[in-house]
Amino acid sequence: MADVVVIGAGATGLACAHALHRAGVDVMCVEGAREPGGIMRSGKVGPYLFEAGPNTIPASATTFRTLAHEAGIAERFQVSRKEASLRLVYRGGTLHPVPMSPGDLVKTRLLSWPAKLRLLSEPLRRMRPIASHEQEPTLEAFMRDRLGREAATTLGGAFVRGVYAAELSELGARSAFPRVFHLANDAGGLVRGMLRARKQREAAPQEAAPGPPTQRGDLLSFPSGLGELSLAMARGLTGSLLLGRGVVELERGPAGWRVSLEDGADLQARVVVLTTSPRDAHGLLALATPERVDLDPLLSLPTGDLTVVHLGLAQARVPPAFGFLVPPDQRPEDGAPRLLGALFPSNIFSGRAPAGHATVSAIYRTSPELEAGEGAALRTALDDLERGLGHAPGRVEAHRVDTWRAVIPRYGVGHVERMDALHTALRRAMPGLVPAGTWTGGVAIEDRFKTGLAAANEARRLLTAPREVPA
Repeated sequence: MADVVVIGAGATGLACAHALHRAGVDVMCVEGAREPGGIMRSGKVGPYLFEAGPNTIPASATTFRTLAHEAGIAERFQVSRKEASLRLVYRGGTLHPVPMSPGDLVKTRLLSWPAKLRLLSEPLRRMRPIASHEQEPTLEAFMRDRLGREAATTLGGAFVRGVYAAELSELGARSAFPRVFHLANDAGGLVRGMLRARKQREAAPQEAAPGPPTQRGDLLSFPSGLGELSLAMARGLTGSLLLGRGVVELERGPAGWRVSLEDGADLQARVVVLTTSPRDAHGLLALATPERVDLDPLLSLPTGDLTVVHLGLAQARVPPAFGFLVPPDQRPEDGAPRLLGALFPSNIFSGRAPAGHATVSAIYRTSPELEAGEGAALRTALDDLERGLGHAPGRVEAHRVDTWRAVIPRYGVGHVERMDALHTALRRAMPGLVPAGTWTGGVAIEDRFKTGLAAANEARRLLTAPREVPA
């Protein structure tokens, strides 16, 4: 018996269970995998350190920094190297630096002159406000309106592939990037919105975040990778974390919830926090939820399968940069790489590779070609890196292939409204259930931490509220 059972020990579930445990709540966190952290795991192959999922978190991510402090590892923060500030985009057979200032934009060969002029005129073209009751535009329509067709495809399309592994047309502007959309919508444009946000930020009192002093644009990790935080939070849950014991059934009764595990054990709880993927959540809720609750938004939510090919390279020849992205208009039949992008983690943080060596992570949408075996995935990655860099990246000394199923939900047009309606229906029909999976709250790790802490607050509120009867 526990007051709260948290299903899932990825970033969301760990943050939620951590917060509840610190607050003195009797909590149990249950995870089907044998390791905590979900995609936030790190490991070595020989002397090379590889990240299963994200490699960096912005230094501005205060929730991440606070959780690291509470877990006792803030003194182990690593700040990114200066090389990490250079981002590259593949176009026309070569790599171009992403322009970071008006001067860079004028000089870049990444865009044509008409595209540059269109982009530079953005502050002069006031955006028509979109009311909250209006249907949001696709991200493609929003970016084309603000940046122009060419810049939207080259810069926006590449960026979105790096975040969502999706195309601009598959996402809703307000759903996928709510902060950017609201800044532009309220201020009348992207540049206007960024300037207004900067003024507000400068005027607000600045609280020192845990860890080392950092500058805007810095990135953070740990010497052994971001998996250090997963393991540290898991250690803090000793006795309250069940690994390798997946949940197979949920049942709501008069006294609360019964959570059935795959090994035949049952847990009883007053509140359940559900942090699984959309499809896993649908499977658990389908038999527990009254038929009048429409669960289709979970089942029909598009998600992306990712394959990441990690390489440890000797005689490495990679540029001194964070990595490069490939826009959607660059075609493999014209010689472009087939990957979404590549990271150079050993350029970002020390300790990822021996001196004179490098780590590279090639990121793909999963395909049959990549699933034909590690040898096939390795050959594909080496060929694509040679296409992108213009030369062989180096001699492979170590490698690892990670494949993730349904790992990144794609927040399309109307996504937020659909999820809000679903959550309202679940709260009415299933008191004591807190939905907190990746289908809500954002896909970045900082978003997942924030969603986990919000779920912990909601669980505590439910524990002190009068007992509810399902509607």
